[in-house]
Amino acid sequence: MRLALVIGLAAILLGAAVAGAATSTVSLRVRPTVVPPGALVRVSGNADGCPRGDTVLALSRAFAGRPFAGVGTITARVRAGGAFSGLGRVRRNARAGRYGVTARCGGGNLGVLAHVRVR
Repeated sequence: MRLALVIGLAAILLGAAVAGAATSTVSLRVRPTVVPPGALVRVSGNADGCPRGDTVLALSRAFAGRPFAGVGTITARVRAGGAFSGLGRVRRNARAGRYGVTARCGGGNLGVLAHVRVR
């Protein structure tokens, strides 16, 4: 009876450890979050799973950077642990409104969404 309890508890703890290890730390932030047209913004976050040295593309219709699939970008280099940060500009002719910001790395989407508001 006691052995079965110990084995059951070990299985639960091992399952929790495996589930915790599979948790992704992918994130995306835009600062400042409210800007006038033409302003500089910083995109940063964590691209967990992208190798160090890869490029993260942050994409938004608000961004002025070189387009990817017709959408403006801000680029950032992945550092140790997946961290990234890049600086770019909002389009000078961006209309007031809320714009979604997504990111991709290594040929795939990171699956995160942030927003920037142009006033």
